[in-house]
Amino acid sequence: MDILRSDREKSFPSTQSVAQPPTPASPTVPSPRPRDEQAYTTLGEDTQFKGTLKFKNTLKIEGTFEGDIATDGYLIIGKTGRVKAEIKVGSGIVEGKVNGNITAKDVIDLRSAAELFGDIQASKLKIEEGVVYVGKADVQPAERRSSVGDASKRPVKEEDTKSTG
Repeated sequence: MDILRSDREKSFPSTQSVAQPPTPASPTVPSPRPRDEQAYTTLGEDTQFKGTLKFKNTLKIEGTFEGDIATDGYLIIGKTGRVKAEIKVGSGIVEGKVNGNITAKDVIDLRSAAELFGDIQASKLKIEEGVVYVGKADVQPAERRSSVGDASKRPVKEEDTKSTG
């Protein structure tokens, strides 16, 4: 029996003799990934959708969409995305083609392959070289935009146009 026992001990060493891997002193925290690299829901290239989209987090459109989009979240229109819509978002990235107006609480990022035919209203706007953009842009903080917007709606009076020279 002693022979069997020693053979078994050679084949299966006791847990006391197994070296444990060292535990790191402090775990490394992964750096945050850019928004367009994070997990999100995707409407793929073969998707065609008409209607109203409402969502909370992040949505990426690589297919065709027509209608209205409303979210406080993040919208990504990928390089193969084709969107014809009135868009109201928290923030967004456009890499594909958009026909329609975009209103954002924070930032709109137009990437180099983007084609946008419509107006933008946002707190921040980033436009890369190569973007095709036809429209007007109102870029200023949301609180300022609302007060300026009200003043611009008042009728122009004759005395406003006279110079005091």
